[in-house]
Amino acid sequence: MSIIFKALKKAEEETRTERAPVKKAQAYHFGSKKFLTVIIIGIAVLVLSSFAGIYLAKNKTLPKLFAKFSKKAVDIKPKQQPASIQPPAVPQAQQTPVPVSEGTDTVKLYGDAIKQIKDKNYSAAESILRKAISQKPDDAVMHNHLGLALKNQGKYKEALTSYEKALKLKPGYYEAMNNLAVTHEMLGDKKKAKLFYKKALSLNPSYAEAHLNYALLLEAEGDSLTAESHYQAFLNLSSDEALKNKVKERLKGLKK
Repeated sequence: MSIIFKALKKAEEETRTERAPVKKAQAYHFGSKKFLTVIIIGIAVLVLSSFAGIYLAKNKTLPKLFAKFSKKAVDIKPKQQPASIQPPAVPQAQQTPVPVSEGTDTVKLYGDAIKQIKDKNYSAAESILRKAISQKPDDAVMHNHLGLALKNQGKYKEALTSYEKALKLKPGYYEAMNNLAVTHEMLGDKKKAKLFYKKALSLNPSYAEAHLNYALLLEAEGDSLTAESHYQAFLNLSSDEALKNKVKERLKGLKK
């Protein structure tokens, strides 16, 4: 072996000898860091476990903890919607009549019928009046109101029969005469209508409604002068201001 080779070999061995402690030191340094990391993680786990233990101890059991959250969820109420604004209520032309039991007092029946007529529930009024008349067939007033209920349903011929029955029971019944005249006029029989208007006014010259109805018929026939006198009589006798204003407008038209 040459001197140079021996020298190189020796130098190489010395180098290996010097590097070995460095590697060992590096390995030890790396191992120290890993050990410290494990220790820190362990401490953190212990701390968290301690806090969790304290919290669970206060709340006793884990199921109760979940139950607490569930209860809160149930207690949450949805936001209420604003109340709808109800639209305004609309009156009906016909309403279902209230059934009247058998044996009800005739006066009570008559009162119910009048209410139905005022509410323009003429079909209901007819039904109630027929029941009342079956209990008291000789009541002229109920026959007259039955005629009114029938007339307002367009049952003119039936209405005539009811008015005539009322007049048969009570010959001086001028309201029934006026109603009979109106119905004859609606059926086109103006001659009979004029006859009964005159009869009603002869029995009661202060009967404002008959004056008005008769004036309208006379105006339609072209007798403006006579119509005007009955319009004036109505204005003097009536207390219905709204209707009087309409009559005044008609009078202005007649005088033109």
